[in-house]
Amino acid sequence: MNKNLVFLNGFMGAGKSKIGPIVADKLNCPFFDSDKIIEEATGKTISDIFTDQGEETFRKMEQAILFQLIGNNNKAVIALGGGALMNPDNKKMADKKGTVVYIKSSPEEIFKRVKKTSKRPLLNIPRDENFETNLLIRIEELLKDRKDVYESAAVIIERDGFDPPQVAEMILTELEQFGKKT
Repeated sequence: MNKNLVFLNGFMGAGKSKIGPIVADKLNCPFFDSDKIIEEATGKTISDIFTDQGEETFRKMEQAILFQLIGNNNKAVIALGGGALMNPDNKKMADKKGTVVYIKSSPEEIFKRVKKTSKRPLLNIPRDENFETNLLIRIEELLKDRKDVYESAAVIIERDGFDPPQVAEMILTELEQFGKKT
């Protein structure tokens, strides 16, 4: 069984794409961002895929990329889309083939990181006078829906208050400890 794969999971804006390359560099292995791979392969943004083809099509692409990355790599750090492991097949495969790390952030911190972007299709809230309130409510709803899956990760890192290099170090320390337990 291959446990040299590290899957970074967490909500949009958790920092997976910034933290992942740091972790991969320290582990001397490649880093892959599943969302970026999909965007490069299709020539479309994730938002455009959601708009043009729907979430179901995106999730199928996401699963195909995940399984391809698992099949092609013995050692890697893979940043997953925030909803990737909501698919039970994806979760089962990630748990079996590697170590899932949940980068946990509070709704308020996520809100601060994502409020200025429109590139998050599941957070596409009308930008009216209630935008900030409605965005925070949407973040809280999605976190609640994903809580059980997120918190079933082998390693959970509390990200709030730490910058990406600090979070990367915390992940590396936890992975080392986790490796000693298994």
